[in-house]
This record gives sequence, C-alpha cells and structure tokens, in this order.
Amino acid sequence: MAFATAVIMIHHRYTLLVLALTALQGCANTPTAEAQLRGSQPIEAQEAQAETIDSAISEEEAQQKRFEAWKTDFINRAASKGYDRSLVEGALRSATINERALERDSDQPEFTKPVWSYVDNAVSVDRLNTGTAKLIANETVFNDVEARYHVPRHILTSIWGLETAYGRIMGTHDIISSLATFAFEGRRTEFGEQQLFAVLDLLQKNEVRADQLTGSWAGAMGMTQFIPTTFRDYAVDFNRDGNKNLWTDPYDALGSAAHYLSRHGWRKGEPVMTEVIVPTGFDYSLAETSTKTVDEWASLGVRPVTGQAWTEELGPLNAEMIAPAGHRGPIILTFKNFYVIKKYNNSTSYAMGITVLADALRGVQTLKTDWPREDEPLSFDDKKAMQVKLTQLGFDTKGVDGQIGPNTRKAIRSWQKNNGLPADGYMEQILFKRLMTS
Repeated sequence: MAFATAVIMIHHRYTLLVLALTALQGCANTPTAEAQLRGSQPIEAQEAQAETIDSAISEEEAQQKRFEAWKTDFINRAASKGYDRSLVEGALRSATINERALERDSDQPEFTKPVWSYVDNAVSVDRLNTGTAKLIANETVFNDVEARYHVPRHILTSIWGLETAYGRIMGTHDIISSLATFAFEGRRTEFGEQQLFAVLDLLQKNEVRADQLTGSWAGAMGMTQFIPTTFRDYAVDFNRDGNKNLWTDPYDALGSAAHYLSRHGWRKGEPVMTEVIVPTGFDYSLAETSTKTVDEWASLGVRPVTGQAWTEELGPLNAEMIAPAGHRGPIILTFKNFYVIKKYNNSTSYAMGITVLADALRGVQTLKTDWPREDEPLSFDDKKAMQVKLTQLGFDTKGVDGQIGPNTRKAIRSWQKNNGLPADGYMEQILFKRLMTS
C-alpha cells in the first residue's frame, strides 16, 4: 500500500508503475509490448507521454463535470416551463455524452456521391425485392393508409426502404443521450434542446415509452425515421392501441409517414416528376429558376422523353425543371409532390431516389437517359476554391462553405453563360479546371 501511494504521488507515476510491475514479474517473464516501448524511450519522451495521458483524463473529467452541470440547468429550465420535474430528471438521469454523435456531426465528407450513385443505390436488387415482398405482406395496412391519406403505397414503401431498409437499420443509439449531447455542446445546441423538449412532450403525454427511445445518432426514430419534433407533430396512433409505435408497427409507421406527406400538401393522382427532352439551343438557365405550366414548357419545345404528347390533365399543372447532372444527364420536370417529398428530406437526390424506387416497384422505368458517369466529382476543398474563384470573377456565391446550393449554382450559370457554355449550373472536374485557370 505504501509503495502504491508513493508511486501515485510521483509526477511520473504511470511510467514508474509499469516499470515496477515489470520488475515484480521477474526476469523469466516477457514484458508487455507497451513496457518494452516505454523502456526504450528517453525519460523525456516517457514524461511527455504520461503528461498527455494525464491531460486527456483531465479534459474528459472536466467535460463530464460540465455535462452534469448542463443537465442540472436543463432540468431546472424544463421544470420552469411546466414539465414535471421527476419526469425530466428520470429522462436525463442516465444520459451520457455520445461521442459518436459529436464526431459524425462534425465530419465533413471529402467527396459527396454524385446523384446517379444515390439513385442507383435506391433501386438496388435487394431493396426492390424486399420492397415488393413488403407490399404483398402489408397489403391490408396499405389499403387502410391509402384510404385515409391518399398517399400511394409505392411512395410509402420507398420511404420505408430508403430510411431504414424496411426497419432493418433503425439505429440503436439512446435518443436522449444523443440529443443531450447536441444540446450540451457542438454546432447544433439549439436543435438538440428543441428536440429534447419534444421528447419530453411525448413522454408527458404518454404517447411513447422511455424504453422505446432508440434510433440514429442524429436523433431520428422508428422505421420511417422521425426526429422528435416531427414525431410529436405528425406521428399517429393509426391502430389506436394507445402507443405511437413507429419502431415495430407498420400501421403507425406508414400511417405517420402518409400523414406527414398529406399535411404538407400531397396531391392525389398527380405525378412527382417526369423526364423530358429539350430542343437544340435550349436555355438551361431556366432550370431551377422558373416555374411554368406544362403547356408553357411545351411551347418552348419541351416534350416527354417517351415522345408522346402531353395529356390534357398535365397541361395546367405547374412544374419546375431540374438538370441534376447538367445538360448531358436526364432533364426532368418536377411537380408539387416532388417538393412534398423534399419536406421529408430536403435533398434532390433523395426525392429522385424515392420516386425512381416507387416507379420501379410499379414496374415503371422513370429515367431513360443515362448519367454522365465518367464525370469526376469535386472534393469539398474544390467546391470552396470554386466559390472563391467565382466570387473573384464577379459571380458572387454569397459565401464560401463548400456546399453547392442555389446561390452557387446561380453563380455557376452566370459564369457558364458569360463563357458561351450551356448554363446548366453543373460543375465537374474538367469544367472546374477551366474555371480555375480563367
């Protein structure tokens, strides 16, 4: 005991303890790899390593103390808002810092997948076959959900398939810990607290049980991946059993997804998107910048890729054109329902993936034009360099963040038009090199 106490008090306690334990083992024993490594290091290196370990332990202890203080403060604030203190304490008591959530939230991928990679994956053989089986096995569920909300079963099946592989991959993270971690520190503290209060609403109203609250590291739950605010505002107890069970009950999960789309304006019987052909010399700057009726697009020479004429029903519908891979890829007219799907996940690739899978489940091929698969995507640093260059040339991207959003695409179109190129707002490596040397 005296020896151990003395070692702990010495500044180099870690190094000395390893050496002491090695000596006690006797010369006949082989030292551990760590002991061998330390024994071969100069004393200065051993000291530095010990200090690094001490520093890491100290930072972790300090972080834990701050987290406990944050929990106490959150509990007090929640109680002041009218939440039952014992309920809040019970929910937060076992919450821990989810390091994976912090790491994943701060990760910035070097490359993002091109749109065709996402769409191809959406209609993988496994996803298509499993989706077909799910449609058959849950026919009664889909009949009832469609009758109430008028959202097609193939769209709902696609959401189910893309969100969680039909319930196989829902996440096993403790939702309260993940959200408490966001609320505690990082770039999404406001989001974390907002979602935590939504969880408390669900618990206080007995709409879910605490033991059900598992999901993705980002806080999404169930087979259709609802974050807590969406769960609170749109989830339904479709089978009226007293529990909004989006984890194991297809009625509640699919009914909730349908309710969400319905509330956001789903239009029964209207299309989501359709591929088109445009005439030679078409002004691609119209893509993503204007909404026209189908009849107005037709007057500009835009026609269905099938070669058939537009139907009378489609003529008065408003549509927007997108060219997600530029003028060499599929050109698409998107309708109201496309943007309803984007309310679920604000991504053009996602909405396209849902639509293409839904059509495939109906035996329909959505896209006939292939993608420019030889194109090399831009890295995150390339995108930032592009934004800097465009702004320097007088085509303001409204910031440098490595994300190609509407402002950046507008700047790309302006630069393309200024250089006699199709103004489709699309940038890949060959065009990027031309830009950077201009």
